Amino acid sequence: MERIKVASKITEDLYKPLLEDARILHFLKQHQKDIDFLKKYASDFFMWQETLDKCKHCQGLFQCSQPLQGKVKTLEFDESGYLIQNFVSCKYKKKDEKKHEHERNYRLSHLSYQELEIDLKGMTEHQSMEYLMVYEKMLESIESDKGVFLHGQPGVGKTYLCIGMANYYAQNQKSVSFVKMPQFISELKQAMYDNDFRQKQMNALKFSDIVFLDDIGAEALSAWTRDEILLPILEYRMNHKKKTYFTSNYALEELLNQYIIRGEPNSKVSALRILERIKSLAVICKLSGESRR
Repeated sequence: MERIKVASKITEDLYKPLLEDARILHFLKQHQKDIDFLKKYASDFFMWQETLDKCKHCQGLFQCSQPLQGKVKTLEFDESGYLIQNFVSCKYKKKDEKKHEHERNYRLSHLSYQELEIDLKGMTEHQSMEYLMVYEKMLESIESDKGVFLHGQPGVGKTYLCIGMANYYAQNQKSVSFVKMPQFISELKQAMYDNDFRQKQMNALKFSDIVFLDDIGAEALSAWTRDEILLPILEYRMNHKKKTYFTSNYALEELLNQYIIRGEPNSKVSALRILERIKSLAVICKLSGESRR
């Protein structure tokens, strides 16, 4: 009999701290459960309590000490009435997810997690008159059938401005693709014999509502990349009047030389075909200024 009393006391000592936790008492009351239920699932409640305690003084995801950042373990009941553990986003994670909701509207993207947060609205503070004029041109393109071919020296803010535009379109439920051309061509070359992969990538650029081709002219050039990859994409978008944006370190006349392959017959004609489609798709705009890097 004495041994039974001791065992009972040990058990009580184990779950007694749970009865002093307002969060657990609220859970029991909410789900109309008694102390016997708490005893039965004491280990689950201890783990839940431990998880909640980690979040007590947290001030943001940068302080998160959970195994999965921003994910908190919860207790809930499944359809059969069994107690189960689940993971849900904390308030900070939900706020972060809200800022990235538009990512689902990107069909193809080379943007980083941080770049997805670049907002078109906050780009005009402390900017030069030249920058503001280009910014206005970009805004005007929203209501236009054409995109913008934005050229200028490296580091003046071309890509940053276009990322803000891309996020704006994605936030407004447009399907968007944003590719950095050197990376895009490199990826296709690495998967040269994977026809399905190549077709999928090209289709994303053909069919997206809005496409951004960043740093065009800087990609490794070959007749294949020019005539079998870039040209069909531009041709399709031109024929179907799909808005397309470009950034380049080269003015249009300089870009012509980038697409001429020495020693190739009719190379200039092939290069001109690329430029004609760019001019059909986009308004030419120069962004001047000092490098921001």
